[in-house]
Amino acid sequence: MNVSRRPAIWRLAAMLVVVLLLASPGAFAQTQKLRVKIGPANVYERPRTSSEVIMVAQEGTIFDVLNREDTWYWVLLPPDGNGLRRGGYIAIYLVELVSPKGPDVLPRTGLPALAVKPPVPKSVVPAGRPTTRYHVGVGGGAQSAGRAFADDVVFQIYDENGRYHTNYSTSRSSALDATLGLRFGQHFILAVAFWHSTPAANADVLAVIPHPFSYNTPRPASANGFAVGGVENDGHLQLTWLVPLSSHVDLSIFGGPSLFYIRQDLISGLSLRESYPYDTVGISGFQTVRKSKAAIGGNAGVDLTVMVWRYLGVGISGRYARASLTMASGDSGTIKVRAGGAQVSGGLRMRF
Repeated sequence: MNVSRRPAIWRLAAMLVVVLLLASPGAFAQTQKLRVKIGPANVYERPRTSSEVIMVAQEGTIFDVLNREDTWYWVLLPPDGNGLRRGGYIAIYLVELVSPKGPDVLPRTGLPALAVKPPVPKSVVPAGRPTTRYHVGVGGGAQSAGRAFADDVVFQIYDENGRYHTNYSTSRSSALDATLGLRFGQHFILAVAFWHSTPAANADVLAVIPHPFSYNTPRPASANGFAVGGVENDGHLQLTWLVPLSSHVDLSIFGGPSLFYIRQDLISGLSLRESYPYDTVGISGFQTVRKSKAAIGGNAGVDLTVMVWRYLGVGISGRYARASLTMASGDSGTIKVRAGGAQVSGGLRMRF
């Protein structure tokens, strides 16, 4: 009985060996291989050039093909020092298939057995070097209304001291936002950002004007809605953590120190409207003086970018930046001003 079972056992063993050989990557690679025809060629972790470069392949390098995604081949890299292999992406125009009799590589829907990538241990990093990338953003946005301050000015008229108090308030303003970043490692970018806005300030004036003929007889006067100019320039240093959400979408979380420069026009004199018997007085105009000040603060925010082409995409970002500064007033005093606020922008994103 033992002798009669031996041929059946050997046939079963032979069938198992054939199945294992056909299921192995080596068996698939016999009909699906490609060669690098333009080198050196970068092999990326994901099917996009902004992803990490996990290997630099020289001309003539042979890879096993796993699949095809649009203009990319998903290939199997050579074993690392631990004998482990991982997949990577290489652009189609850099390679050529070297399996003349084998079928072309089908999209994912044609190879259900290869539709899911095998998990890659995080501790295994194949040979290769990460490539730093320039990240550029240009767009427009708006800054919240965050600057409100007051100024008191004392002046001499009719041999007495007059006084006026001015309340300044800024409305939401449009702005220009530009960012230049240098990527290092896989998930970090060091960037500098520039924010330029021209917030217009409204000034409301309450004044006490001496009487030209009677001492100690002050006359009240007021005026509302005077428009005075202002400029805010912010420079932000941002350490950014890049979080890929998909092959074309990235989330960036950033923060760092900021330098704020405020240039503000302040009311330094009033034009009065009065007539005999001078019991009342009005304000018909004003004069301004330009003051400026710089201060150091901080910023933090997020950015969402969608790449629509290899080097070009669109994005939207939100940043909160703030600093407090003390600048000269309309006369010899000082005023306290807050710079920055909530800054929201959107525009183009470029990567090289």
